[in-house]
Amino acid sequence: MNSIQITINGQVEHVADQISLVHIIELFSLPELGCVFAINNEIIPRSKWHETRLNNGDSISLFQAIAGG
Repeated sequence: MNSIQITINGQVEHVADQISLVHIIELFSLPELGCVFAINNEIIPRSKWHETRLNNGDSISLFQAIAGG
């Protein structure tokens, strides 16, 4: 199986070629609730996580909503 290099919040990782965003979330135990994921600065709607495939060189950014008052 081929691997690709991606970046998750500035950390370089090597993963399987054509892995989905939802598998990345599971593989790296990333939080899901209250989070927004962007690939190459494009926000990916939660409904598209299963079908969104990562490519070599992609950069994933994770943003968490912070509750405050």
